[in-house]
Amino acid sequence: MMRLLCLLVFVLRDATHAASALVMNWSSQAYGPDGPWQAVRIAVGSNKQPVDLYPGANGATTIFADSICSNTTLSTTCYAARAGTYNQSESTTALALNRSAWETSYWSVQGGSIQGFVSDQVDVGSVIPNVSFKTVYQTYQTYPNGKGYPVPVGNLALGGPQLKDVTSGLSLNMIAAWLYTSGGDSSIPSYSYGLHIGSVEPAIPGSLVLGGYDKSRILAEVSSQPVSLSSYSSGIWQIVLKDIGLGVATGGSPFGFTSKNGLFMQSNGAVLAKSVTIDPTKPYMYLPEATCDAITSSFPVSFNSGLGLYIWDTTNSKYANITSSATYLSFVFNKDGLNDQTITVKVPLRLLMLTLQDPLVDRNATYFPCFHSTDTPVLGRPFLQAAFVGVNWFEGNNTGTWFLGQAPGPGLPEADITTINVADATLAASNNSWEESWAKYWRPLPEYGSNSSTSSNSGLSTGAKAGIGVGVGAAGVLLIAGGVWVAMLRRRGRQPVAVEERRAVFRGFAELPVSKKPDGYPRELGTKENVQPQEMVGSQEPRHELE
Repeated sequence: MMRLLCLLVFVLRDATHAASALVMNWSSQAYGPDGPWQAVRIAVGSNKQPVDLYPGANGATTIFADSICSNTTLSTTCYAARAGTYNQSESTTALALNRSAWETSYWSVQGGSIQGFVSDQVDVGSVIPNVSFKTVYQTYQTYPNGKGYPVPVGNLALGGPQLKDVTSGLSLNMIAAWLYTSGGDSSIPSYSYGLHIGSVEPAIPGSLVLGGYDKSRILAEVSSQPVSLSSYSSGIWQIVLKDIGLGVATGGSPFGFTSKNGLFMQSNGAVLAKSVTIDPTKPYMYLPEATCDAITSSFPVSFNSGLGLYIWDTTNSKYANITSSATYLSFVFNKDGLNDQTITVKVPLRLLMLTLQDPLVDRNATYFPCFHSTDTPVLGRPFLQAAFVGVNWFEGNNTGTWFLGQAPGPGLPEADITTINVADATLAASNNSWEESWAKYWRPLPEYGSNSSTSSNSGLSTGAKAGIGVGVGAAGVLLIAGGVWVAMLRRRGRQPVAVEERRAVFRGFAELPVSKKPDGYPRELGTKENVQPQEMVGSQEPRHELE
């Protein structure tokens, strides 16, 4: 009997301290200069220095040291200080391991930095010792115009294929790995997390859950695929992108069509399936120039070569119709790593009217975040506003499965925090409707059916277009000849011809009034190539600076 009682006490104690998923805290601030983007807040060091970071990196967390503010060459304003900088000398738990000379770094675009590895504790609700940090002492990034710009926010790493981040001969902790293996009363049920970064406008709160995910943030289906384990890119998330399309979820279309496919064009004009990287630490969609041009061909935008980005003409009536109606970009991927199955993630164009701010521009400008790249395409935060991602690193034995799904809009259902178990290679999605999550935030256009063709495909070959042209031309000649013959017969018969009075048919699209609401959140930039700036459109509405 005594043995049974002891066993019962042990079971009850174990249940009391059962591992549970940890919901991370997000900052109340959002950051530019090419967002606005939401960030996660952590406390670093023995004195709990608050730092806001973009989540989703692997390995070491990147933070900026106080010394970054001492360099006023790029700007007299220390933008990094807004998100919080780190002073290792004020923390009794800090251990500086090394410091580099100037070396190449990749932020929004390529740049340079002086950095070093530091070990220090982190508080995310429970204290994690000896966390791996890449501390940046000086840095810059160079846009296509050749100008250097400051980097405002670092990146939060949560794990990787291994349980430890090994640097300078030391094995340092990663946040999710330590909470899984050594968290004690604060342990999480698996070495995993689920992430939806959300958006600032419209308001979609960010969601980051360690050891689990918010099931309400995945709609209908989930794609599961292995993480990349190549030596140069260990742990990154890659998936085959088959195509990009443009569509309208409900109501009329502001374009000359209701749907258009074949936009994932390569430099040779062909639409080819290619592997792309999903990266929450990047601020743009880095795509081939032909793809960016194909997507924006239906938009009122101009290309700013200095920044390598497309600027919306907010004074054009088409801009209001496009960004307030139910228009979206669709990204079609191979599902579960299979060539014969697909999953589609839709990104409303309302989420792709982001803001450029100081120091990238002298006055705020609304931009479309497509950046020309000849490297492996990367889908960054603009795409991830509308997508759920997550990963399970299993036991940290150099393997992992990551997950991709459609995220909801601002009409969010109640959170449904769900555990990811150690062996889970799939996740369950909710049955919530994507259209319903956006329904109250769209202003659908009236449907004038005669104005728009049902669909369009930008991928017709030159030969096909020429063949169509010849066919249309031949048909035109036959119609003209037939018309002349009928007219001659009627003239001979001298019969009066009845004239049918026709009413004018409206074939345009309704113009919505431009919103008077200030879109005043700062936004942030990023790229991988170099380009020269053009003049910004000067008619944008004023935007308020974020703190």
